[in-house]
Amino acid sequence: MMQFMTRLTRWENPTPEQRFFAHISPEPNSGCWLWDGATTHDGYALLTIDHRQVYVHRWAYERFVAKIPRGTDSDHLCRVRSCVNPAHIEPVTRRENLRRGVGRYHHPLPAA
Repeated sequence: MMQFMTRLTRWENPTPEQRFFAHISPEPNSGCWLWDGATTHDGYALLTIDHRQVYVHRWAYERFVAKIPRGTDSDHLCRVRSCVNPAHIEPVTRRENLRRGVGRYHHPLPAA
């Protein structure tokens, strides 16, 4: 398992990976890696890399697992938006992501 890092000082020039691990709080019961850095208004984790903000769950999946195919969404299998554990992310079609996300933000979609 990857080792989690301690907080970084602002005087260091950390790599994206160092900044990623510095903002993770592992949740022992669910296996989620909860993000305590910047987020969007609806709770998705953000990280600035090369002067560009990226969704951390997508970046982590692509960095540690595989490239996310163009035109697909990255679905949180754990249903926790602040989770950045790449093992909890699955690339799916938009329709499938919306179908799975029934609840507060989505209306039910019939199975295809």
